[in-house]
Amino acid sequence: MAVYYSLPKLKSLTQGSRIAFIRQLRHMSQQTFGEKIGIHSDGIRNLVCRYERKDRDIKRDRLKKMAEVLDVNIKMIERWDFRDPEQLYYELLWIEELCPGMILRKDSSVNTENDTYKALLEKHTEWRKMKTKYVKGSITYEEYLDWKLGKYKESEADT
Repeated sequence: MAVYYSLPKLKSLTQGSRIAFIRQLRHMSQQTFGEKIGIHSDGIRNLVCRYERKDRDIKRDRLKKMAEVLDVNIKMIERWDFRDPEQLYYELLWIEELCPGMILRKDSSVNTENDTYKALLEKHTEWRKMKTKYVKGSITYEEYLDWKLGKYKESEADT
């Protein structure tokens, strides 16, 4: 019997939806994920489901463990903090999963001395470089997604 795997679909940009997406990408059930992040109770699946539905807040130490188990940069599963320009970059990486084919371009009317603009431009340049590698076939979609999640090391793509 053949077993087929398809990439999970991102349902929304909520913290819980992002965690569920990565958990499924890593081929983990809610039960297995709960055990790996240290939930020791009869209702493991129920608690993980509540995290994924955003019915329950996630404490920082549990979030760190989730990032470790999922093998991602914690910024990819944190709650959004819109005061941090770097956080906007991570949100854009997720938006691309929600809306494939999205294209970003620089606007010449933007004040390039703005610190937020500088931070985003630097991140955007790195993003375009990796996206180009993916589009040209130098890396697979899984490697590109792993890079976005903070797992893939760019030096591996250059070898």
